[in-house]
Parts: sequence; structure tokens; C-alpha cells
Amino acid sequence: MGSTEGWIAILSLALGTFLIRYSFIGLLAGRTMPPWFERTMRLAVLSIFAALVVPLVVMEHGVASIAARWPHAVAALATGIVAWRRGGTVLPLAVGMATLHLALQAKALID
Repeated sequence: MGSTEGWIAILSLALGTFLIRYSFIGLLAGRTMPPWFERTMRLAVLSIFAALVVPLVVMEHGVASIAARWPHAVAALATGIVAWRRGGTVLPLAVGMATLHLALQAKALID
């Protein structure tokens, strides 16, 4: 892909992203939404996050393999528990990183 085609693709994607976000933020701002719609949007965030994280935790080379990815699963579980119990972002992130580091060290010792 040449330089011009690349910039056209980047600008098209930027415009598409803006329009998708504006459709919710700009057009629905200041309007009262039905409770079922608000509940659906809260659950959509969780389901999108799970759809992004779960494959990273359990899949290796396109195949689900908990045995090979157990350090990542342990770190994800620890992060989830801390986020659920304490809330916030920084503490769960720090706990998840530390847990992943320790679990990867343990896996290296075992292997």
C-alpha cells in the first residue's frame, strides 16, 4: 500500500470512529434513556472487555490452552478479585502485573 492509500485508510478509519462515537455521545446527550437501554449499555462494556481479555488469557497460537497459559489465568484472576473487592484501576493493575511476573518466574522454574 502506497503512502497516499495509507493516509486515505487512516483518515477513513478516523472519520468512521468519530461518527460511531458521535452517534452515541452527540445524538443521545441530554436525552433520557429507558432503564433497559442504560442497563444494556452497562453490560455491553463488560462483555466487550471480556471479549478482548479472555482470548489473551487462555489462547496461545490460536488454540485454547490453559495448561500453557496458567500464569496469565492466575494473574487475570488475581486482578479481577482485587478490582472487585477494592475497585479502582492502579491497585488491580499493580497486583496483576506482580502476580504475572511471579507466576512466570514459577513457570520458568517448573519447566
